[in-house]
Amino acid sequence: MYLQYILAKKPRSAFCKSGELWYNRLMDNAQLKKLAKEAGFAEAYLLPPPDMPRNENEPSIVWNTEEHPWARVSCLLVLPYKPYPADCRIPAYYINSNISYHASVVLAKKLTAAGVKCLRAELPIKQLAVRYGVAVLCRSSLISIPPYGTRTVLQTLLLGSSEEHPLHPEEYSVPDDGLCSSCRACIAACPAHAIGEDGYDVQKCMRFYMDDADYPDWVYEIQRTHIGCEICQQVCPRNAGIGTEEPSAEAALAFDLDTLASGSTKSARLLVGKNITGRGKLQKEALNFLKRDRE
Repeated sequence: MYLQYILAKKPRSAFCKSGELWYNRLMDNAQLKKLAKEAGFAEAYLLPPPDMPRNENEPSIVWNTEEHPWARVSCLLVLPYKPYPADCRIPAYYINSNISYHASVVLAKKLTAAGVKCLRAELPIKQLAVRYGVAVLCRSSLISIPPYGTRTVLQTLLLGSSEEHPLHPEEYSVPDDGLCSSCRACIAACPAHAIGEDGYDVQKCMRFYMDDADYPDWVYEIQRTHIGCEICQQVCPRNAGIGTEEPSAEAALAFDLDTLASGSTKSARLLVGKNITGRGKLQKEALNFLKRDRE
């Protein structure tokens, strides 16, 4: 009876579906940021909804503002990570990307259960972050978010706002330090010559061709890391103070080349996500790495 009394007195937003009590009746900006940190994110930036056209360097992002007229906030969730040593072929980014994806799903469910209109959405992250003062656009087309450099995984949520949940965009200002204008490190390091004085050419970048199961021969010849490429990030001075860490024993075992080459890729795919590793991709990469190691 007491629980029924409490439920009758508390607004719906005070409880999630599991019956967990929300001690703050309002889902305001501060409460949202608190929940984001509890989910594992270092930052939650609250930006306006996107109103810009598609960026050619983010070809998978198609945004139409009219599809979600209720949206009042684009929430940019930031998960920093430490890369593995430069000679390690295990993709630190994609392991952390998978972690951040599942964390964002949990957060979105909590917000929805609290009564906040919420949608996980593929938004033009780079454009949003740069336009609204969260990040600096690098010559490599990556974005740098102080103090994390380019070593971040980003997720985005579209959020509504109401009297009960007064979420609103905030203002940010990260000044461009002009470092790229005097630095040529990524230009010199890129094995695909995708970065030049005029910027980044997405169709020259090896990552552009790695969504398919079979890569062009030239990609197999210069590839250093499973699934993606981190060479420009390894030499970027904005990442100089971040350091590295060794992969976990679980990751090292899952990404053992002989194991992957034999076709046993389940453990590795669970770590980095199944959507980007289908059609035998990891096995083909492992066979290529083993071939190159023998040469």
